[in-house]
Amino acid sequence: MQWLLSRAIYYIITLLNSTYRYRFVGLENLKEATQMGASKGFLLGIWHQNLFQGIMAQNGKHYVVIVSKSKDAEPVAYTCARLGHVVVRGSSRSKRGVDKGGKKAMDEMIDVLKTGIPGAVTVDGPKGPAHIVKEGIIAMAKNSDTPLVPYLPIPERYWTFNSWDHFRLPKPFARIIVYYDKPFRVDITDATNSFENFQAKLKSALEEKESQVFAMFSNWRQLSKSNNWKQSCEQSGNREI
Repeated sequence: MQWLLSRAIYYIITLLNSTYRYRFVGLENLKEATQMGASKGFLLGIWHQNLFQGIMAQNGKHYVVIVSKSKDAEPVAYTCARLGHVVVRGSSRSKRGVDKGGKKAMDEMIDVLKTGIPGAVTVDGPKGPAHIVKEGIIAMAKNSDTPLVPYLPIPERYWTFNSWDHFRLPKPFARIIVYYDKPFRVDITDATNSFENFQAKLKSALEEKESQVFAMFSNWRQLSKSNNWKQSCEQSGNREI
């Protein structure tokens, strides 16, 4: 049943995704990120509530992602694998402090990031609290020497779920702006550059840029349809905000 459910959900969301219209801003920031760290890749940091459009916006690209080992996450793991991503399975610690594979998954993801394959992480997931950046993404960026890129895939029209993260599901035929913010390295060399400071920096970028991304829908026709960050990124839509 789980096998059938995963495939049914995959085909449903693929059909839904075919109705969406995407525009991409900040591709030059991804290109800059590949020149900053030893891995020559980057690590996208995204709020859990934007997970759906965050995954679907990267159709045709290849990322390494961590997906929970729970049965509820099987459709997510299957969808990511079908889209060509490297899926690492691991769950957060239980209430009793038992490691359910999270550390092993992080170590595996670090190894993949070191090869240059970019990654993506829900920074407040999988269970919240919402909009609180956890240490995991900071540790992975530091240990793999991979720059962090705040990632904001924002739909113009969406349903909001009554869940811990107020999960967003774009409505059919919605317009979606995918914004990549300026990258930064996690270089913890003294007391002024602590994990907490980098967590705050990522949280600030994700929260402050969202309203600016929403404002960009008024310039929809000037934004880029391409998500190819390996090109020169000279399109008029790929500029900072």
